[in-house]
Amino acid sequence: MLRPIGFAVVARGAHAFPKPPGRALQDPMTAEENRRVPLSTEVSPREAEVDPQLSACAQEGPPPGGLPETQPPGRRRRATGRAQAGVSSSTVRLAIGQLLGGRYRIECELAEGGMGVVYLAADEQVPGERFAIKVLKEELHPAALTLLREEVRKTRKLSHPNIVDVHSVNVDGQRLYVLMEYLEGKSLDALLDEEFGRGMPFSHAWPIIEDVGAALGNAHDHNVIHSDLKPANVFVTTSGRTKLLDFGIARVSRGPLLHARSGPRALTPAYASCEMLEGKEADRRDDIYSFACVIYEMLCGERPFGELTALEAREAGTQVPPLQGLSRRQIAALAQALAFDREARTRTVETLLAGLAADSKPRPRPVALFGTAILVAIAAVGLTYFALDSWWVSRHSIAVEGATSNAQPAASLATIAVLPLQNLSGDASQEYFADGITDALTTDLARMESLQVISRTSTMQYKSARKPLPAIARELNADVIVEGSVQRSGNRVRITAQLVRTATDKHLWAQAYERDLKDILALQDEIASGIAHEIETRLGGPKPLPPAKTVNIRLDAYEAYLKANYYFDKFELQKSIDYYGQAIKLDPTYAPTYAHMAQAYSFLAFFGALAPREGWGKVKEAATLAVEKDERSPEGHAALALAKLHFDWDFAGAEEEFNRTLKLNPSDADTHHEYAHYLMAIGRLGESEAESKRAVELDPMGDGLKSCLCWHSFAARDYDEAVRLAKRFLTAQPNDPWEHTILGWTYEQKRLLEQAIVEFQSAIAATKGDSFFLAPLGHAYALAGRRTDAEQVLHTLLARAKKSYVSPFDIALIYTALGEKDSAFAWLEQAANERSTFLVYSKWDPRLDPLRSDPRFKKLLDLIGLPA
Repeated sequence: MLRPIGFAVVARGAHAFPKPPGRALQDPMTAEENRRVPLSTEVSPREAEVDPQLSACAQEGPPPGGLPETQPPGRRRRATGRAQAGVSSSTVRLAIGQLLGGRYRIECELAEGGMGVVYLAADEQVPGERFAIKVLKEELHPAALTLLREEVRKTRKLSHPNIVDVHSVNVDGQRLYVLMEYLEGKSLDALLDEEFGRGMPFSHAWPIIEDVGAALGNAHDHNVIHSDLKPANVFVTTSGRTKLLDFGIARVSRGPLLHARSGPRALTPAYASCEMLEGKEADRRDDIYSFACVIYEMLCGERPFGELTALEAREAGTQVPPLQGLSRRQIAALAQALAFDREARTRTVETLLAGLAADSKPRPRPVALFGTAILVAIAAVGLTYFALDSWWVSRHSIAVEGATSNAQPAASLATIAVLPLQNLSGDASQEYFADGITDALTTDLARMESLQVISRTSTMQYKSARKPLPAIARELNADVIVEGSVQRSGNRVRITAQLVRTATDKHLWAQAYERDLKDILALQDEIASGIAHEIETRLGGPKPLPPAKTVNIRLDAYEAYLKANYYFDKFELQKSIDYYGQAIKLDPTYAPTYAHMAQAYSFLAFFGALAPREGWGKVKEAATLAVEKDERSPEGHAALALAKLHFDWDFAGAEEEFNRTLKLNPSDADTHHEYAHYLMAIGRLGESEAESKRAVELDPMGDGLKSCLCWHSFAARDYDEAVRLAKRFLTAQPNDPWEHTILGWTYEQKRLLEQAIVEFQSAIAATKGDSFFLAPLGHAYALAGRRTDAEQVLHTLLARAKKSYVSPFDIALIYTALGEKDSAFAWLEQAANERSTFLVYSKWDPRLDPLRSDPRFKKLLDLIGLPA
């Protein structure tokens, strides 16, 4: 909404976005996850086929990898490449749409590892069924198929919730591929690279350690050895479960699997024991060594022996560096699991887990729960290619407080704040885009009844702040904070959102979303709806209002709209209007563009940069179009309210529009502020002060609303309070022209005329002589008896009026101070004919007191519609 605060930076409200129709992303981990697909032993009798529709989709869509991941610098990154054994850029890829085994249609590539490439595929024989398919890189050895199927059979017998389901081994020509469960989440390797490069706290790592230990222990009980345990084979799902991948496949691949060895043997040296590096048959103690390497790296971001393999470290006599934060018993347990000699090494996974848990007493957690920071990281850095279908909306909801859906909601919330979303696009010119998304979320959430949403003006103060969340929450008086990021690449955008309870600094919930930019409006509404739902169901918050009218907008028009908002925030009003006009030309159907253009024009009209008929006329025109295109546009109704107040003098209509706006957006600070102006105009000063204070509660860090508190005290003729508020404000914002002007008006009423003149001169200096701020100086000169100076100001204003608009109301005030009543009333009559903006405040304006006893003044009030 609008905020008449002179030429300081202002904020605007945003808009509510529609909830899109469309498909929901299939959850591959529902009851269907236990479904078994019959083993296929046939070689496809036909050549690979390509579905033309899928092929076209692939050509039009984004690259299979989606958006580039944001990787903050960390110690672990320098060693990552070495852990990725055998990733080959020359691997022959399957085509999108290709049919594998006569049954599985390739949809996209998900990942590549040392032994193969993983694809997402749809089962043509079972509609709706989708799998991850791992196609091994090397040609098939005749003796290998039976051996590999035996290993898969053993793995299927494990049937453990922490082991990925492997359904079957299949052959297509010379290709050997493995049909696996399709998961959503992120590998531990990716999490460590992208979010925990320096390691994670033990409390966060423990749930993963427990799950991997449970999987490994179960396998060992069934005499199954993994033999290639590493972070890339540990998968953290969005449901909060960790799964172990590639059981048995690596071990077979070191046997007579392949005709030729074009790459390194299926072994990751950084995590392999001395015995495995020496080529000995693996046993469970080798898995334990690898597991200990993974645990060590999780906790500190480094492998136990740095760049050295186990053989190299043993040769060099290297010792395992103890980890800070672990007890002696925990350090000893980890060191024994990392023993170079197999005979000295920990014999069971259970023994290792017991040693690690001995002193920490980690609490068991329900299946639905998970380490909060890990889940937030999954949402924040995006979803793995192993689980991401690039052409569908990625929407992954992670619950981290409350074990079941039947849990009782927490204590009811009062206040929520949306912090500025971080721009992770690597392009500073995209800041306007991230700010626009923040604006949209704030406005959508503000539509929730009885929930107080802090104004974006206040939250933007923390755009580059490095304060901890509890400190920010205290300053904003917020119970819950929403934070997140925006990452844009080409025609794709990824947005993350996290909900944090400020009393405990705990992340309650997180989601990551990815979509084409053309769907940005629907995506914004989906995110806001998700947050609102969590507030309602988990935190005892109120129900949100129904979603706004469903709309679409051209992407280039939306870009222009966001740029217009950006310049509006910088108070470059004409530039913002130009961009709004550009957006309307590109797409004339989008209501918020008209509403925000109306707001920009209202500032120009309010401060006299445009003549009232032109300025408020444009406000009415744009606002009317906004509500015609979306009758539930709060910004449109608010702009209409301002025009009805300041130009139409339709006070009943203005109040109706204000009430309509507050019903649509009850937490909008600017609307409360503007409604306070309406109440001030009609003389309901007590209510006006209350509305103004309510606005400040909603925008506690916004300077604009605080500056107007001084004006309200001036209107109530509490001049001492007005001076106190103005001085306090100017301590923080010494160059604000509006506050200097209000303080000058106040000093006039206290007969401190020289001080008033100083304040007006400061306002003029700040605005380079703007007529709106020059006129009060002429008034002060006249009151101070400096008639010549007052007449010089009049002469300047009248000369300017021949070239640009100067308000007759301001000229009338100078004549009033000079004691020339007839001239004053003549100019007031002209002001009434033009509908000068500040005439609506005549009922209480003390500068007009010398005219109140004149019958002509009562006629003026009657003309405006104000009772005497």
